[in-house]
Amino acid sequence: MHTRKVLLFTVLLLMTPALAMGSTARLEGLGVAPAFVEDYANMFTFPVSITRYPAVVVGELGDYWASPSMDRGFGATMGLGDDAMYGVFGIMLRENSLFAPYPGYLGEEGSQFDVLWGMNFGTASLGIRFDRANSQLEWVDDWLLSPLSIYDLGGPYTVNDFNTLGFAVSAGFDVRDGDMIEATIEYRTLDFTIEDTDDPDGWTVGDKGEPSYSFMARGFFAVDDVKSVVPMIGYAKYDGSWEVDSADPTEEDSADETITGMHAGLGLKFDVGSFFMVGIGYSQWKMEGDATWGTDPTPGTLDNYEFTSTASPFFFGCLETPVNDWLTVRFGATKNLVAEDVIEETFGGTKTEVSSRNGNIPAGIRGGYPYFAEPFMFAMGVTFTFGDLELDATLHEMYPFTGMYWLSGVDEVPFGRISATYHY
Repeated sequence: MHTRKVLLFTVLLLMTPALAMGSTARLEGLGVAPAFVEDYANMFTFPVSITRYPAVVVGELGDYWASPSMDRGFGATMGLGDDAMYGVFGIMLRENSLFAPYPGYLGEEGSQFDVLWGMNFGTASLGIRFDRANSQLEWVDDWLLSPLSIYDLGGPYTVNDFNTLGFAVSAGFDVRDGDMIEATIEYRTLDFTIEDTDDPDGWTVGDKGEPSYSFMARGFFAVDDVKSVVPMIGYAKYDGSWEVDSADPTEEDSADETITGMHAGLGLKFDVGSFFMVGIGYSQWKMEGDATWGTDPTPGTLDNYEFTSTASPFFFGCLETPVNDWLTVRFGATKNLVAEDVIEETFGGTKTEVSSRNGNIPAGIRGGYPYFAEPFMFAMGVTFTFGDLELDATLHEMYPFTGMYWLSGVDEVPFGRISATYHY
């Protein structure tokens, strides 16, 4: 069961409170969409925000339940020149690329670099991000493959084969004292090539070269001394279309495949000595594919599909509160009022459709379609602060009930993800 344990603490209520600064584990432990939270970990979504974090060292110690890798990384930001007069530079060395075309995707393997730069220009700021993941496999064998033994319709999204190159431009504007707007536009390429040189006909499976792009914007606006509103809107379209080039016309298959996401929401934040937020939102992800199967299609082959997952609306809330000057506790949840999945597929001219509302389509019918809109999601986390060093961790939900091993005999991992942050 991939849930998280909570750290058991008893008498830690005597020292001055201090809120944690943030990390990937902090965002995960709040249990809400990260864009609603002001945190340095969001600088990969909003590169312009790096200007507010000119002196941070980051260690992503890993996700215990991630597979096949642990999603580890190391990075830092640094001001260029006196008082960052030439901007702020950041670099992240990752085990996996941060890019994921949909929630729950593990990210591309072969991450090479992820760099950022941002600079303030009075009441306006500019940020850019450049990332790349690339890998290559050469297999010398006399085994004759066929294109469809590697890719079928929907295949490119079920394995981490894409090389990806992303470039994002982000801008921020101070519209009033303490109020700001941030927006990001990202352009991305997804490419891959698989070639069989042993096949007498010779064939190559590759992407069609169509671009992918995304847009996201958010704002932070004070209502009074206690309350602030945080609107967010986002759109993304990722193209995974592919084609087979072969001397045998029966193998010249192709498919147009895309993933599209649309999101919007409004958060209400309360500054009451703790971080407390509630909100409402809408989210929809859609996967679409349409295939052309050469001159000799296999009977019963999938011709096209459309998978739509909608959360409309979803509600969320989170609380992060300091216990003392070295311990902070957080928890939060997202509840989809209506979580609906719809699958439409056509096999050999025969169309089928299955849908579910506030439940899950059985795995045998669902196949490889991902789980976008879980009806209910809950998370908890803690931060340990040691001077300028913070350790954030997401926790197992059952830990308050089981306690430590010597109390209950339950032997499970207490932390799911751990991040380390050093402020210098």
